[in-house]
Amino acid sequence: MTLAWNKTRFIKSCVKSEEYPKFGHHTNLVAICGRSNVGKSSLINELCQHKGLAKTSTTPGKTQLINFFSIDDRLVLVDLPGYGYAKVPKAMKAEWGKTIATFLNEAKKLKLILFLLDIRRTPSAEDLEFLEWLAAKEKPFLLVLTKADKLSKTESYQQIGSILENLPYSGMEYVVHSSKTGLGTHDLRQKIEDYGTH
Repeated sequence: MTLAWNKTRFIKSCVKSEEYPKFGHHTNLVAICGRSNVGKSSLINELCQHKGLAKTSTTPGKTQLINFFSIDDRLVLVDLPGYGYAKVPKAMKAEWGKTIATFLNEAKKLKLILFLLDIRRTPSAEDLEFLEWLAAKEKPFLLVLTKADKLSKTESYQQIGSILENLPYSGMEYVVHSSKTGLGTHDLRQKIEDYGTH
């Protein structure tokens, strides 16, 4: 069964596992991870065709909570705190790391992780570390290369090659996406449905 993607709502924000929403037996989770300012909120809004559903910010690292969004009462998108160059104390960054790890370890209904990378950048040490952690935990994940509208087709092709060469694993499945133009939205929805509705 496919999703209509037209009944979307914000559920809640939280940090601790005991605060996570309670879900029914048939509700699955898809997590969204990536560096601060990689475009997680914009991607959620584009997928759901609801510009104000997830709050966007030009300040990297502003999202410090786990945000839950319901899709057609059958799937939940989970926006995890961004990591990376946010100008916050190291202690706070450490807490974000714990928040992310706790959720990914304890979310029993988690079916897929969308791992976002800005198509204009080569993977950072933190990106690679996070990717290796996901692989070690045997978590199913999909690489999403965001902000594709910022590059020409030729530039995008070159950058994709560069990014894949810098990743520790070959043959990674990926989707090129732009929240501004909608490029890749259909394919990304299909991937989410393939994992999240079965």
